[in-house]
Amino acid sequence: MDLNTTFPGDDIIPDAVMIYNQLRVVRAPRSEVYPWILQLGKGRGGWYLPASWERFLPKTWWASRTIEDRWQHLKVGDRVDDYGFDAKEDYFDVVTVDSPNALIYRSDRYGAKFTWSLLLHERTTESGPETTIHLRFRGKIAARGLKRKLLVWGGEWMDWASTTPMLAGLAERVERQKTK
Repeated sequence: MDLNTTFPGDDIIPDAVMIYNQLRVVRAPRSEVYPWILQLGKGRGGWYLPASWERFLPKTWWASRTIEDRWQHLKVGDRVDDYGFDAKEDYFDVVTVDSPNALIYRSDRYGAKFTWSLLLHERTTESGPETTIHLRFRGKIAARGLKRKLLVWGGEWMDWASTTPMLAGLAERVERQKTK
């Protein structure tokens, strides 16, 4: 996959200075992955982590291990809460719902504007369908010079540190459900 190409949601912030991509292959068709994507969020299905990580957290922090109908009805304009320091600032607004291909959010926080696109790319292999989950973060910040460079570098590290375990937890749930 060429990550330098244009993807859905890129037009929302065309002059983004922060562009981060995380990929995870899941052994399932995107129609089985998408319901898990729809229920992401605080007060919803949570932010998935692998079971080996969740066991160290209070049970009230554990994310859903089932698909729940009550979280399957997102529409453009809905607001999804996120964890953070300020409930008024930490949110995602839904800007695109394209089942089962993409779910795109936008947020304005702490002086930064960004999009968070969850894009599903399916392909068929000899062992069956597999889906690449592509999380694409695009952000714009006002900072300049060294401060901007540090924020872009730190943002990339934070994106990796938060989305890698989430994608692992998502893959674990989808693939475990498939074996039941």
